[in-house]
Parts: sequence; structure tokens; C-alpha cells
Amino acid sequence: MNKTRMTRTRAAKARAGRKRKFSKAAKWIKRGLVVAAVCALAVAGKLGWGQLKRSNNFKIARVDVVGAERAGRDEILYLSRLKPGMGIFEFRLANAVKAVEAHPWVKKAQVSRELPDQVVIRVWEQRPAAIIIAGEPYYMNSDLRLFKKLIPGDDLNYPIITGICLEDIEQRDPQTIIILQNALATWELAKNSKIYPSEQVSEVHIEPSVGLSLVTASGPVVGFGDTAFEEKFRKLERIKVELGEQFYSLKGLDLSQPERVVARFFKKEMEPVVEAGMTAQTQKEAQ
Repeated sequence: MNKTRMTRTRAAKARAGRKRKFSKAAKWIKRGLVVAAVCALAVAGKLGWGQLKRSNNFKIARVDVVGAERAGRDEILYLSRLKPGMGIFEFRLANAVKAVEAHPWVKKAQVSRELPDQVVIRVWEQRPAAIIIAGEPYYMNSDLRLFKKLIPGDDLNYPIITGICLEDIEQRDPQTIIILQNALATWELAKNSKIYPSEQVSEVHIEPSVGLSLVTASGPVVGFGDTAFEEKFRKLERIKVELGEQFYSLKGLDLSQPERVVARFFKKEMEPVVEAGMTAQTQKEAQ
């Protein structure tokens, strides 16, 4: 009886061992079949992709350019190297985007395929915030980055900022960035000024040692220093009231010191004026 049980036990173990071996072999065979299938699909896909790229059903029939105003359509198409007759899958989207964004007026570009035969190039253009005179004139955007050197025919109807070092702008010098922000903020204040509105300001000049000044089209130079610009515009309005007609004979006005105003006149023998509400005397330097 015991011998019979032992014989059955050995037979069961043998069957279980054979089953495990078969199961392992089946798994490896299955994996091999999967790998073979994937390889076959890859080869077929590669062949199919090649045929798809060469197919006449996927040739570019039209390239649309959207959003280009200052950047001409022909310039965008030239940079993209896309043209009718090309296979719509024969170019990389990323390469086309990079090529279009090389245009100085293009801040951002997007290129998309619209199957079966159309490509759309969308561009977002740079918007000048000011013109920087640093050896040569450059457009600067609202991010305070220079993006284009001016050429004849370019629009000059933007704030003009002088006295800044080109290298400091390009290297994003922190102090220079603050100065540029102040210059643009002062120009915005001038827009609402009844005394020297922005259309009467020829440039914002920056001197590192004394701050910024407004150079007006009519002649006077108004020094604002480097702080409290809004308050100094209000002070300027009070000074005009106190000076009356003499205000239009000003050659220069220094508001850089909070408790002292220095006025310089074109004409001699003007009377010194004390600004209303100030504790310090307005000093006249007659020229």
C-alpha cells in the first residue's frame, strides 16, 4: 500500500515538473512570437511610411501664413522652405518653426499640417516698446529685449531712449533693466501729462550718475533722477502754475532732489521762484 502511494506521488511530481517546463517553454515561445510580430510591423510600417511620404495624395497644395503683418508672407515662406509640390510629410515641424522664428519681426511661430495637402504657418510678431540708441538704433520689446536694428523706412513713432550701453542690455544687467523699466514708466506718465505730453518728448536720456531726463522737442530738459517719478510729474504741474509765462522760457529743470528744484532759463534777469507747498527755494541759474 505504501509502495503504491509512493509510486503515485513520484508520478504526480514528474507530471508537475513536465508541466512547469512546458509552461516556461510556452512563455518563451509566446514572447518570441510577440517580438517577431513587432519587428514585422516595424518593417511594414517603415515601408508603408516611405510609400506614404512619396504618395501624390499627400503633396502640399497650399501654404497659408497667418498673423504676419510686418514680416512679409514671402519672407516667411522663404525661411520655412515650404512650397507647393513638396510631400507634406517630408519636413520636420520643429525645423520649420525654428527657421521662421529667425525672422527679426517674429516672436513666436507655429507650423501645422492640415491633411491631406495644406500647411498653416502662424506667427506672433514682435511689438516695439521703444527705440534704443546704443551706437545704432534698435527696437526693444516689452520684455526689454532688443530684436531688430532699424533700417530706413522703419517706424520711428516710439519712445526713444539714449545713454544705455548695448552690452548691458544684451547681458541683462539688473541695474540696466531697472533703468529701462523706469524710462518706460516715465514715458507712460508723460502720455497723461498736460505739460510735456509724450508727443512733445523727443527722448528719454539716461545718465547713470544722475538718473533719467526728458528731452523735450521745444528745448527744455527736465531731470527726474531715479525715483518718485509720479510725484515729480505732479511737482512739475505746480511749478508751471508758479512760474506762469516764465515757464516757457525754461532751458532746464532739475527735479532730481526731493527738496530742491533748480530752474535754468534762456532769458536773463528772471526772478527766483519758490514752489508752492515746498520748503526749499527754487534756484534760478540764468544763462
